[in-house]
Amino acid sequence: MACSGGTHSRSEAPQVGGYTATPAPAYPQQASPMKDSVQQAPQHGPPTEASRDIVKTGSMTITVPNPSEAADKAADLAESAKGRVESRSEDAGSSSGHARTSIVLRVPSASLDDVVRDLKKLGKVNSADSKSDDVTSQRVDLDARIAALQTSVDRLLGIMRDSKDTDALIKAENELSKRQADLDSLRAQRSQLGDQIAYSSVNITFLAEEVGLPPKPPKYQGFSGQIERGWDGLVAVGNSLLMLFGLLLPWLGAFAVLGGIGYGALRVIKLRQSGESKLAPQKTDAP
Repeated sequence: MACSGGTHSRSEAPQVGGYTATPAPAYPQQASPMKDSVQQAPQHGPPTEASRDIVKTGSMTITVPNPSEAADKAADLAESAKGRVESRSEDAGSSSGHARTSIVLRVPSASLDDVVRDLKKLGKVNSADSKSDDVTSQRVDLDARIAALQTSVDRLLGIMRDSKDTDALIKAENELSKRQADLDSLRAQRSQLGDQIAYSSVNITFLAEEVGLPPKPPKYQGFSGQIERGWDGLVAVGNSLLMLFGLLLPWLGAFAVLGGIGYGALRVIKLRQSGESKLAPQKTDAP
């Protein structure tokens, strides 16, 4: 059978096994060679020292007068080295006692040493750590799996172009969808790994020299300050008396109502007593 796709030659036709001439149930038998092609990675010799892939990371803690300004300078250093700021967070010192600013920089791996040297000039270095991970085997494995999956996808596309069996075409489409999803996932992993290799991560924490926030200057200074202090005291006393009056006002109202009721009851009692005294018969003395 002659292949119509440009990616297949006449010598590759026996690998497909005369796919269009076979009944549809024979399709699973043809899937086995293609699955084997995904698992078979190209054989490579051991990578040389120059071609090894290294992921470098570092962390630093630096004491500075102003953490926020130091973080701005660190960001400028990363941008001048054609890097970027990946994240940044600031703490005024309410939780830790020290004002701090944390920043994560991504800089080209070739410029990492120069950037770290300049970062150490921003303040007093309390701690500095670095780590290097060899990911050469991981990169080689991903490249091999991507190449094998790409070959498998190309073969499935060729089968779909040449197939005239509807059932076989549907099965090929389903298999192609799975292979394409796996291929996209591997490519995303490879892209992320490549970014980690090309750009090193540096996590820097800038700490303030003083604990917490700087102390506030005295509020009242000199003669004018004492006048202001006396006025503030007078206002404070007035506010306190006003608040006390507001607190007692409901009670004063209640006492006024109760006093009015008591006064009215007392008047009624007195009026009754005076009326009874007038109506009582007067006693006369006997001769």
